[in-house]
Amino acid sequence: MKNYIKFLSQLFILIFLFHNAGCAKASTNNLEGTSIIQWMVTELAFTSNKAYGSNFADVDVDVIFTHADGTVFKIPAFWYKATFWKVRFAPTKDGNWTYKTICSDNSNTGLHNQSGSFTCSKYKGNLAIYKHGFVKTIPNTHYFVYADGTPFFYLGDTHWNMPVNSFDNFKTIINKRIEQGFTVCQSEPIGAKYNLSDGLTDADLGGFDDLDNRFKYIADMGLVHANAQLLFASELGYGRANYSEAYLEKLSRYWVARYGAYPVLWTTAQEVDNDFYHGRIINGKDDNPYYDATTNPWKLVANYIYKYDPFKHPQTAHMEFSSIGGDGTVASTSSFRDLPGHTWFGAQWAPVKNAQLDFRIPQDYWNNGQGKPCINYEGLYDHLWTNEFGARMQGWTAYLNGMYGVGYGAADIWLYNSTYDIDKPTIREGITISVADKQTKWQQSIEFPSAYQMGYMHHFFSSIEWWNLIPRFDDNTWFINNGSFYSLASNDNNLLVVYFYNNTNSNTGTLKNLVNTQYTFQWYNPINGKYKTVTTATITDGSYSIGNKPDNQDWVLLLKKK
Repeated sequence: MKNYIKFLSQLFILIFLFHNAGCAKASTNNLEGTSIIQWMVTELAFTSNKAYGSNFADVDVDVIFTHADGTVFKIPAFWYKATFWKVRFAPTKDGNWTYKTICSDNSNTGLHNQSGSFTCSKYKGNLAIYKHGFVKTIPNTHYFVYADGTPFFYLGDTHWNMPVNSFDNFKTIINKRIEQGFTVCQSEPIGAKYNLSDGLTDADLGGFDDLDNRFKYIADMGLVHANAQLLFASELGYGRANYSEAYLEKLSRYWVARYGAYPVLWTTAQEVDNDFYHGRIINGKDDNPYYDATTNPWKLVANYIYKYDPFKHPQTAHMEFSSIGGDGTVASTSSFRDLPGHTWFGAQWAPVKNAQLDFRIPQDYWNNGQGKPCINYEGLYDHLWTNEFGARMQGWTAYLNGMYGVGYGAADIWLYNSTYDIDKPTIREGITISVADKQTKWQQSIEFPSAYQMGYMHHFFSSIEWWNLIPRFDDNTWFINNGSFYSLASNDNNLLVVYFYNNTNSNTGTLKNLVNTQYTFQWYNPINGKYKTVTTATITDGSYSIGNKPDNQDWVLLLKKK
């Protein structure tokens, strides 16, 4: 009976293909009635008129998009389901475009030599990612910019197991984060509804459809999506035998084909730069005995993503914890830094909360980071290992130490329904997080004050030309400390921003290297987003003794030359 059913199924497919054989026409009508908008995803579908043993493995399809001015993009298409292939393209220019398909099987007239044209209109809405174009990097520029050169303020919210959230919950969180001022969604495919260890088959397509909905929603809402590719980092260790180089290349191509036309940043995989903790001994065993920095298979994935991505989106590899010496990784010790597609650093840094931070860490990224942007991609999460103050402090210390971007995270959102380290309290740097804190559910954590305070920080920096700030670290020609914990950045001596996070006293210090003229001084409260009254002082000896903070909480001082 099973063989009979299989025979009928194959007969039906053959009849379908015979009916459509030779009937494929130029796909001009594919876009009939569709509004094509610059920088937004345009999708085309094509129907194969041949059957393959594996639609994923046995045939490749590319689509050549050509603008009237000669601009050309080669976009990989992907097997969508049954006999259908799709291509997703984001036109980078308004005007007239043509397209033509190229199939590795030239005899498949449904997939090969299909052609058509369309006209693209300029975006007229209010979302910055489409007004200014995809985010990119520029050599020797420490921050991201949009395609038109406008600086991009990176404020990310963390969703490592994004596919596990119900779609309605996911949309609720995304909507709230936009309201709070976030600009980036940071995700991993942990919990994705597919299994790639046995090949990409029909059974996996629903999982990719689910991811499609999430990628699309993030883009439609105007966020940039900093996403890891394909799998959790350990799977290329524990199950590596099932992932040949050829298969990894196919999978990477497939990922680019499905998601490369969205406003994305590639982050490769969780903590794989350098080696996913190879050599770290936990309970007497190597935490990752499967690959080291040299044999790391995620380098292959990064190279393949770069190879097939026609938009050349910014690419990094999520880094292990940052430290000088020891097991951590910084810019100077990164094993991904010289890969051809690597254009930014996704650091994991948790600056100390109850002492002066170690300036050597951000200095390494600034001085040894090849001029690339560095984002503090992962710090400590609110209600897991830190509190409201700690989460807030990480944002300010990132931006004032040359890391022009920060990843925020909150309980039950960073990892939905997580049981990770929630069975015992954590005491770290004078901050106690109880078991009850750790078990806070997303409906509460979405409203944490620290999330709104990230938005206040965004608003503060947007009121000044934050991209012109240069971190001054512990340079005593700019600041003499008087018992405070601080971070300082300035635009020459025209504008200075100092963040004081010592919360047991009101000490500050003395600003140096000022011009002998009038300056305005204003305290900014990072907790409620409000300014104190502006005061004016005349500098006579190039320095200014700040005096005490308004109280013992953390405060920001804004100094402007009149």
